[in-house]
Amino acid sequence: MRAAFTLLALTLAVGPSAAQIVAPAGRTLFNEGVLVRSILRYDTFDEPAPGQELERLRNVWAVVWGARPSLSLTLVTPLVGVRQSSPSSSLRRSGSADSTLFARYDVWSKFVPGGYTRLAPEVGIKLPTGGTFGTGSTDLLTGLVFSHVRDANWWIADIQRTDFGEGDGRLVRGDKWRTDLAYLRRLLPREKQGVPMVLAVAELSYESAQRSRRGGRIVPDSGGQVLIVSPGIEWIVSRRVVLEAAVPIALKANLHGDQPQPKTSFILGARWLF
Repeated sequence: MRAAFTLLALTLAVGPSAAQIVAPAGRTLFNEGVLVRSILRYDTFDEPAPGQELERLRNVWAVVWGARPSLSLTLVTPLVGVRQSSPSSSLRRSGSADSTLFARYDVWSKFVPGGYTRLAPEVGIKLPTGGTFGTGSTDLLTGLVFSHVRDANWWIADIQRTDFGEGDGRLVRGDKWRTDLAYLRRLLPREKQGVPMVLAVAELSYESAQRSRRGGRIVPDSGGQVLIVSPGIEWIVSRRVVLEAAVPIALKANLHGDQPQPKTSFILGARWLF
């Protein structure tokens, strides 16, 4: 049971902005040890002006410590690169963004042969530690994650709220809600769980943000809603290594004012359990 528990933890543990691969639902608990995860995500956006395009590359590093059987602590630090291009110019920037600390506690769990069911609230705080892409604000994240694993079928759902503090330039970003539903189906081996293992991933994510305010006045080009579907795959190479890939696709984006519209996205990731 302990070996299976560790394997499932390695498969599901992620940092923020990810369910399985791309949403908060992916974070989970494990009995002991340290897990390191690296996510490389490439996004392109259409700018409001004709001929302009925005490219963003994020390399998110997460370190998760299983402090106790029911408690895990996570530190997440993103590195970011951005290129903004137009027919006449190209601008590049790179640097770090703000780090986030998370604590998650397993309040209820039930283990059965071939899986488990778990419910865990989570609280996080984003600190103004970033360099080039730091916001200058201290933000509070609260969420709830539900996991239901039965042999070849894995279901994970979450809901998360982010309350933003005042940042640089007296900017207060609009509070944000995000919810995700992820389904994983074991493809290999077909008969029973084992290593190596290959799983197909399908995830639906919805995010809604209120308009931001600067100095108490509404920023018109801010806030809105996005609906995303993310097909992907996970390859559990061993009990300590997982590789993954996904292609987030924006089904609908209702963004207020003139904001970059999501175009294409790709994700590659790896996880190591020590």
